Amino acid sequence: MNFQDSSSNNRPFIKVKKDKIDWILDSVTIIGFIYIWIYIVFHFTKLPDTIPTHFNLKGDVDGYGSKYTLWILPSVNTFLFILFRIMFKYPHKFNYIVKITTENAEKQYRIALRSMRIILMNITLLFGLIIAQVVEGAYQNNSMLDWWFIPLLLLSIITPTIYMILASTSSKMK
Repeated sequence: MNFQDSSSNNRPFIKVKKDKIDWILDSVTIIGFIYIWIYIVFHFTKLPDTIPTHFNLKGDVDGYGSKYTLWILPSVNTFLFILFRIMFKYPHKFNYIVKITTENAEKQYRIALRSMRIILMNITLLFGLIIAQVVEGAYQNNSMLDWWFIPLLLLSIITPTIYMILASTSSKMK
């Protein structure tokens, strides 16, 4: 496939200004991001050498590993944080469920960027919850993810998707 001929090259390049909701989503994400790193740095030396590293669908621990594995989630989160920040600059290159025109570009870009902000915030908060559960479980030697984690995970994936579909196809959103 020749990406030079992609229809995204014909889309208008518009710098979408963040509104209050975008600032809130970004702030929650950044606070969560920083908190995760501080939380791990604070607790790391106090943790036992072996901690829970994997959970089954019921939330029970079914794998243990080195406490150093705790650094994987914040590292992945950092990578995603940087990747999303870069992607935020190129909404005209995203895939859309509607045809992008000069008239609807700003609206569609705003919806896509908002959806991505929600997804990044959800990932950050879910990683924080997982880390907190692992750390607290390691202290108590009684680890498991709470029953609400899987429904929360599914909801955090489904909600931004539904938002994007409904907002993209609605003619009433600004």
